[in-house]
Formats: sequence, structure tokens, C-alpha cells
Amino acid sequence: MFSNIHIVLVNTSHSGNIGSSARAMKVMGFSNLSLVNPKNFPSEQATALAVGCSDVLKDAKVFTSFKEALNENMINIGFTSRNRKASIPNMEIEDCIDYLSHNRSYTYNIIFGNEKSGLSNEELLMCDYIVTLPTHKDYRSINLSAAVQIFTYELFKKCTKTIFDMKPSLNLATSKEKDFFYTQLINLLVEIGFITEKNNKSLTKKIHILFNKARLEEDEINMLHGILASIRKKINI
Repeated sequence: MFSNIHIVLVNTSHSGNIGSSARAMKVMGFSNLSLVNPKNFPSEQATALAVGCSDVLKDAKVFTSFKEALNENMINIGFTSRNRKASIPNMEIEDCIDYLSHNRSYTYNIIFGNEKSGLSNEELLMCDYIVTLPTHKDYRSINLSAAVQIFTYELFKKCTKTIFDMKPSLNLATSKEKDFFYTQLINLLVEIGFITEKNNKSLTKKIHILFNKARLEEDEINMLHGILASIRKKINI
């Protein structure tokens, strides 16, 4: 049912949280787990806390690069416990679940950061949307596997109780295709002097946010590459 959903755990410190997350996934019908630079994996503690869900751990994909972990899927949704200044679209958990259940033909990375520090600002820039789970004001930090459980439970409940009219699917570009375009665009803007050492960080950030909001399709990415190629040819660079 959820073959289009990929749970991505980034820089996980405690292997037990990986096992508990695997259990949280499988009991709700999820099986795709990706791990980015886990501190200790595979591990006996992860297997022990998976409690019969070791197949999810066995099939988990391990990456050393955050970008590589996201490459093959279309939409990246990051979970964070902190309010961020970046103008990345925010979703309530209910809106996120509605969006996923209405657009089942897309492929998604559902991303959870390190237990202590969460997702970095650079990692959040790779996200199309951010979700913050509501908590009591006195203590806002949710255990990693508990956050995974809340997400998987809410989507499972929504998808098993309601039948939706499917919208026509778009052939969205993958994260890998979008990132390659961003790199080419930024390189060109550096070469023509629009991006400088002084404004590099802020403009790069804004470029990622701007195009992520556009939900670019594959043919649109190809068109943009054609535009960049024509510009380079015209100005001989």
C-alpha cells in the first residue's frame, strides 16, 4: 500500500531508535527505510528493538550522502520540532496526510533528523515541505521512533478509512534531477557575476526554495536546461 513512501532517518545516534522506527513502520504497512550516516548500524540493539520486524532493517538502504538518499523520489517532506526562518512551505500533520493520500502516484521521502539536533538548515533546503508535530509548550522534543509512529499511524488510518478520487498525476522531477538543475543554474549565475562570494549563501538558499515551491515536472526541468544551454551559447561561456 505504501510502496511510494520512503522513511529517511538522518544521522541517527542511537541504534535502538532505528529498530523502534522499523517496528513503527511495519505495523502500519511501511517497509522502505533509508539511513543516512547512522552512528551504529547494523547493531544488535536495533534488531532487538525491531521486535520481529528485522526484515525492514535487513532491506534498509544505507547512504553516506544526504542528497544521494533522496535522489530517486519526487517530493521531500522534512519533520522538525523547531520553527525555522527559511521560507519553506509548512504543513500541519493533517495537511500532510491529506496531501499524501490524495497524491498516491508520487514518490516521497519522509525525513527525520538526528535525535538531538534534528535536520540541519542545509538539509531542510532540500525539502519541499516542512511538518512540525504539535506538542505541549513545556517540552517539544518527540522521540524519533514516536514521531515515525505518529506519521505512519495517521497515514495508515487515513488511507484505510477513506476512498479518494485520484487527481491526474504529474510526472514530477526527482530530487536528483532538481538538484542537478540547481547546480547548473547556480554555476551559471556565479560565472556571470550575479552570485558573488558575499551573497552566495542567501541567494543559493532562495533559489532552492523558489524552485521547490514550483513542483517542477520532468519536461519542465528539461526545458530549463535548454534555456541554460541557450544562454551559455549566446554569451559564449
